[in-house]
Amino acid sequence: MPATLSLMGTVRLRGADGADLTPRGQKARGALALLGTAPDLRLNRARLQDLLWSERGRQRGSDSLRQMLRELRAALGAEKAILLTGVGWVGLDPERLRIDLTPVYDAGGAPIEFAADLDIPDPEFETWLRDMRLRLTPESDGPSALQPWTALALAGRGESLAAGGYVVALPPVESNGGRAHAIGAMIVNEAAARACEMIPAVLADRVGAGTARTGIQLSAICYAAGADCALMVAICDIATGARCWTRRFTIGAADEAAAMRHAVAQIAVALLDRARRTGPAAQVQVFPVWDVFSYSRERLEAADRVLAGWAPERQSAVGLALRSYLRNTLICERLTDDPARCADEAEALAQQARDLAPAHPVVLAVASLSASERRDAVGALDLAQAACRNDPDNVLACHALSQALSDVGRDLEALEATERGARGALAELAPASWLMRRAVVQLRLGRLRDAENSAAAAFAFAADNRSSLRFLAALRYHRGDLAGAAQALRCLRRIEPDFSLELMAGPDYPVAPLRMAGLMGITASGL
Repeated sequence: MPATLSLMGTVRLRGADGADLTPRGQKARGALALLGTAPDLRLNRARLQDLLWSERGRQRGSDSLRQMLRELRAALGAEKAILLTGVGWVGLDPERLRIDLTPVYDAGGAPIEFAADLDIPDPEFETWLRDMRLRLTPESDGPSALQPWTALALAGRGESLAAGGYVVALPPVESNGGRAHAIGAMIVNEAAARACEMIPAVLADRVGAGTARTGIQLSAICYAAGADCALMVAICDIATGARCWTRRFTIGAADEAAAMRHAVAQIAVALLDRARRTGPAAQVQVFPVWDVFSYSRERLEAADRVLAGWAPERQSAVGLALRSYLRNTLICERLTDDPARCADEAEALAQQARDLAPAHPVVLAVASLSASERRDAVGALDLAQAACRNDPDNVLACHALSQALSDVGRDLEALEATERGARGALAELAPASWLMRRAVVQLRLGRLRDAENSAAAAFAFAADNRSSLRFLAALRYHRGDLAGAAQALRCLRRIEPDFSLELMAGPDYPVAPLRMAGLMGITASGL
């Protein structure tokens, strides 16, 4: 049996026999937290030194690192082989050590944050620790000591079992080693949490025998295969036990972070898709996410009616934020008869969502987009940065940050934010929005052919996306492809009946990026 390094709550290292091997020093425990969450449980020596002694000179920092490693070996005693060192790196042996990132809660049910006992006054370490706590600490309370467990072991938002909501059950990940277990657990926990937020659903550790609940169980097996890991994921219906979806992912060591993000996105979309199929049939309320991120007036308005029709006790900040978001789409796509009223409603809904959950990344992101629509560039940037601080990998937060950065002329950073968001679940679910965001940034960077390709891809995914056709018509005309421009205009006139080139040339028509880039020649083309 391997030793166990627990990092949620206080940092604790227990040997294979259960003995406490935790070092006393803050820096040694900090090193365990750093190594325990690093890819392959290894860090470059210079990186480890910079994170723990960034304010010391190179030689003093190197001396401090060697002293800390001696302390760590002494604490490990007979199990000192757990600590590995090589030329230029320090690590932990994944064959001898299991990483435990299971959330822990205090007696009142509040989550205890990642590495809660660490207080290392180094700015680099404090930044890293803050980011890890945002990523790993549960957003809401766990099971309360005053509310005993019944049919479900809840670990999510604490909804009552009598509420009849949708459930995502997440049993422990099976694995053959510490690193594989950590990778598998991080992927499925993040995917389940992100899906539960957008369904919405109760996230449960397990489902009791004989429980009649509507939902799905997400099971995973993660095994190390050399330097890589193989993750097998299965989704089963709770009520019937029928397997609904199975997928195998390879988490390659060469690009581990990207592979993990891809797996999270694919699993989250599968969970959302299953909820979409089973929730309404079982009379369980789920967010109409596919319709919220569509470009059809009928679908957008239907989604708004569904969200507005929920009982007051089921209303949530995310639901209000989604109603605000879809109104921005109605405005940009010219699908509303009264844009001013629609904009006021979007702002009001965004504010209501912030009143309910002022720190929620989705809520902050939508508020940022609403501020951007109002051309409040500084306010939009503040809100988007807050959203990304609270959840750096949140897709809507990255989308809002890209928009806000574009608004203040930081286009290279905007492209980086776009690419980060494009790897998330919502971008997999509704790619046209993220492709058009990329097209706007590429346009601002002068990469016109790239912008045209992104717009063409957006149109391929969503044939009712008007913004992509506006881009295609303008960009194709600019490079002399009159036939291609005419084809884009024909498609645009088919889905935007009142369109005309004269209308497009007007100051209120939603083509600000094209106008700023001087690409409005299409309006005088007569096509």
